[in-house]
Amino acid sequence: MVAKQLQTQLTPSLDWEKAIEVFLWAKQIAGRSSKTLEWFSQNLRMFTKFHSEEGLHCPSPTSCQPHHIQLYLARLQSKGLSSVSVHTYFIAISVFFSWLHKEGIIAENPCSKVAKPKARHPIPKPVTEEHFQKAISTLNPSNFHDLRNLALFMLAFDSGARVSELLGLKIGDVDLLQRVAKVIGKGGKERFIYFGAKTAQVLRKYLTQRALLHSSISQDEPLFVFKNGSPLDKRYVLRAWHGAQKRAGLKPLSFHSLRHGFARVWLLNGGEGFSLQLLLGHSTTAMTSRYVRLWATDLQKLHAKFSPVDRLKDK
Repeated sequence: MVAKQLQTQLTPSLDWEKAIEVFLWAKQIAGRSSKTLEWFSQNLRMFTKFHSEEGLHCPSPTSCQPHHIQLYLARLQSKGLSSVSVHTYFIAISVFFSWLHKEGIIAENPCSKVAKPKARHPIPKPVTEEHFQKAISTLNPSNFHDLRNLALFMLAFDSGARVSELLGLKIGDVDLLQRVAKVIGKGGKERFIYFGAKTAQVLRKYLTQRALLHSSISQDEPLFVFKNGSPLDKRYVLRAWHGAQKRAGLKPLSFHSLRHGFARVWLLNGGEGFSLQLLLGHSTTAMTSRYVRLWATDLQKLHAKFSPVDRLKDK
């Protein structure tokens, strides 16, 4: 049994680095994605670095006490981190210590005696249709870079996909005829995203220009690339979207706001929450329900327009 082996072999000389290494290994064989493993690694090593910087006597996870965690959270808050970020860091630590406790390496989880930080989520700022149209109007489709960015922005707004999902697309993942694409979402979960005829038309034009530029392209190549054929990176995409908005004289919204905008338009046009949850790849109903609550005023106006009873003919 893993727990017995760890308890007998690791505990006597267990240090932070060894504990984190074995924890990441356990999560890897459990099927966690490389991004999730990287997230755990960064968060846990930040926590251990804090101990050495502050001179706290905490040489191993077995000596970690609740007040060590409380001091760390207080330090994060003093740095001006958002409540959401502090909450996220705590979750990483909590999962780590829960695993240690479950495996019998520590007798008690120190996080169980620490109040979980409350995450105050900021109100999502959605990109409206007008905002989007003004932003993309600054792009010149006769230019390869602008045409590619136009295709990327349109697909994002039309499908609600995350930037990481879009950049992970390969040419073979996209069916322009059926207007559907297969993306890899959080946790390595596959799902389908859908897009309209106009987006398909721009994607087709972009792929045609790309084929002319590189002579031929294969199904295994990334969908969105630089002119030299190397894949686009997230930093470039965020900068390109920010620049398009600035040139249009708009107050820039985040790329993720395109996803919020998709959700808003979906609801305002009569789409229901369950389908939206599936389209966005939400694992729970929490965020979808939040979208519904946020735009309840707009939904109320929509209902006033299409009220079934109000539309009945007077007797």
